[in-house]
Amino acid sequence: METSPSDRLAAIFTNIGHTTTHMVTILYATAVLHLPQVFDLPYGEMLGLASVGLVLYGVAALPAGWLGDRWSQVGMMVMFFAGIGGSLFFIGMADTSTQLFIGLSLLGFFASIYHPVGIPWLIASARKQGMSLGINGLFGGFGGAIAPPFVGLMIDYFSWREAFILPGIASIAIGLILLVAWSRGYVGDIKKDRAAVAKPGAGTMKRAFLVLTVTMACSGFIYSGILNTMPKLFEGGLGTSFAGSYTEIGIYVGAVVGFSSISSLIGGWLADRYSPKNIYIVFWLLQIIPLFFVTAMFGTGLLTLIAFVLLASTGFVAAENMLVARYTPFKWRGIAYGAKFVLSIGIGGLTVELAGILYDAEGNFDLLYLLLGVAAILATLGALLLPGKGRPVQLSGLQGDPEAERL
Repeated sequence: METSPSDRLAAIFTNIGHTTTHMVTILYATAVLHLPQVFDLPYGEMLGLASVGLVLYGVAALPAGWLGDRWSQVGMMVMFFAGIGGSLFFIGMADTSTQLFIGLSLLGFFASIYHPVGIPWLIASARKQGMSLGINGLFGGFGGAIAPPFVGLMIDYFSWREAFILPGIASIAIGLILLVAWSRGYVGDIKKDRAAVAKPGAGTMKRAFLVLTVTMACSGFIYSGILNTMPKLFEGGLGTSFAGSYTEIGIYVGAVVGFSSISSLIGGWLADRYSPKNIYIVFWLLQIIPLFFVTAMFGTGLLTLIAFVLLASTGFVAAENMLVARYTPFKWRGIAYGAKFVLSIGIGGLTVELAGILYDAEGNFDLLYLLLGVAAILATLGALLLPGKGRPVQLSGLQGDPEAERL
């Protein structure tokens, strides 16, 4: 069946939204290398200003998903773009650390809308869910890749304020375009999956929910920990010969994040063809050993190891999102993804607070990365307990087919 123009527009806006949310939530991680000298506060304390916003990025996903289910997917995405834009303006105009804290908190609140609303909207419109999620992951990786060098360029050649104000203008403009498209009927809410899937039993859904609760919490802990400490790791681990300016640090961070996003496409392609559970387990396994050695590496070794860990941690995202969709009734899909991001992103916010405390106390992230390695072991053991072993089944009126039982 051909993809309709409305479905194509839904994919375009969800992909742009993914770029936006991943870009704006990493802007501060790079800017905070410069801001201590602007606000006269230590690095760890400045980094901690983002912690509430990152917690809200996860926690507020639950009500956002509920509103997406009960009100409108498109309406919530309009709010997402507009709220992001306003929050970035507030941050860019901040003159005190309190104002910065408020702006970052608002940014996390509005950024929370994307994943529990945009991802279900995309999955519902997709004919091939794995590949659509893989492409969406590339767009998210692109946002994470362009943010650090962009911030570095703004700091080195203009002002840190432009690093927030300019993306704010762009986000508001995109929100207005989506609002016009919605009002004219070019794009709308989607009420059921385009690609029907087999429905598991209640016991299977409960088991999957409990296991995914553990693995998604570990995912948020690890990914947020890496993403928000990477600029500082590179500042110390690459040295002035590699990274002698904020722009160069940003380029390295962006290159690693962008390169790692390739695995989201590979992971999506694999998840359409093989068991999402098995894909999930393999990519978790690949992270364990490297995490224990990150802080002992320097130069190209550090770049290579960080890139490998991020390749693994983004490779399973499509499979994880397919597993959530598979074990959730459609009418609760937004809430399910809201709960997922309460765990993965909300816990990530606590990771940032922990990272700041440990760095100010110890002057390094050694203990943090030891904890990240332990979390990867726990997640791998949990993933082994997920139900199912067969290939993903996308059905259309095949209830009762034996293949449908291979979940």
